[in-house]
Amino acid sequence: MAEVGELFADLLRPRWVAGLNKVMTPTLAGVESWLMSGTYTWLTSPAGVVQLDVSGGTDSLAEAIASEVARFSCATYESLLDAVPGGHADRALGWALVRYYYATFYAAHALLRISGKSVTMFSQQTASTLNTIGGQYLGMSPGITSGLHLVQLDPLNRFRVLVSKIGSSNGGSHEEMWKLFLALVVDLEAQLILGQGQAQDALVAVKILTELRKQLCRRGRNNGAWLSSIRNDLNYRHEHGVWYPYKVTGKAASVLIARMQRWMPTASDGYEIGKVSDDLGCFIDSCNVMTRLLTAALNDLSSRAANSRSSFVDRRPFKLLRLRSIAL
Repeated sequence: MAEVGELFADLLRPRWVAGLNKVMTPTLAGVESWLMSGTYTWLTSPAGVVQLDVSGGTDSLAEAIASEVARFSCATYESLLDAVPGGHADRALGWALVRYYYATFYAAHALLRISGKSVTMFSQQTASTLNTIGGQYLGMSPGITSGLHLVQLDPLNRFRVLVSKIGSSNGGSHEEMWKLFLALVVDLEAQLILGQGQAQDALVAVKILTELRKQLCRRGRNNGAWLSSIRNDLNYRHEHGVWYPYKVTGKAASVLIARMQRWMPTASDGYEIGKVSDDLGCFIDSCNVMTRLLTAALNDLSSRAANSRSSFVDRRPFKLLRLRSIAL
C-alpha cells in the first residue's frame, strides 16, 4: 500500500526546513549545536517564547535537523532489527517489545523533526550561554532555563524559529513528545481530509491515520502516550505474560513475532492497524505503521536529493538497512 506512505510524505514535505533534502553529510550534531553556533538573529519576543530570525539562510539549521533525523532513524531501525527474540525462547518477548517501543519513540522523534519540530533537552551550559548572547542582542536576558524545549519553525513564517520550554512535574519527556506527535497526526489527518476529499487513496490513508490516533489514545490516554504506558507495563511491572514464567502461549507468541516483521519496507501488510483488540497486537501494529510512515518520509527526502543516493538518508539510515540486507 505505497499510496499511504506517499500521501503522508506529501503532507510532511511543505513542513521541511528549507534545504533539508539537499543535506548530504551533516556537520552539526543537532539543534542544540545549531543554537550555540549563532547562525540566526535574535528577535524581541513575547514572554515564554524565544523568536529567532533565519531569513539569512537555513542551511545550518537544515544540517542540524538532518543530523537528528538520521540519528533517530538509525536508532529506530537498529532497535527493530535487534528486537526479534531467538528461536530458543519464542515466548520471551519482554525485552523485544521494550525495544519495539523505543524504536517507535525514536521514529516519532524523527517524524517530528522532518515536520520542522525538534524536542531538545537544553543543558545548563547551553541555557547560560544563550542567555548571555541573547542578552547582548536584546538588552536583557531571554530567560532560557535548562530542561526540555520545543524548537520549531513558525507555521506562519517559515524563516522564523520559535523556542519554548515544555514539560511539567506531571509528565516526563516521553509524555511530552507523544503529545506533540499526537497533535501532528491530528493535524495531518485533518489536512488530508480537506485537501484530498473523497479520493480512494486518501480515504484509505485517512482511515490509517485515524486508527493510529485512536491507538495512541487507547485506554483513556488522551495525551497520546498509550504506547509509553505499555512500555512501563513491560519494563517496570513485567506484565502481559511475556517474562518468565510465561503466561503468553507459544501460539500467541508466534503470531506476535510474525506481526513484528511488518515494519519492513517490502511487507505487504505493514499498514494494517485496528483489526485486533489485544493490547500487544495493537501495540505492535501501531509501531509498524509509524515505522512505515517514517520510511516513506525518508524515501521522499532521498528521492528529492540533488543526486541519486547523495542524501544523508542514503548515507545514514538507509545505509544501515542495506548493510543488514533489508530491501527498500
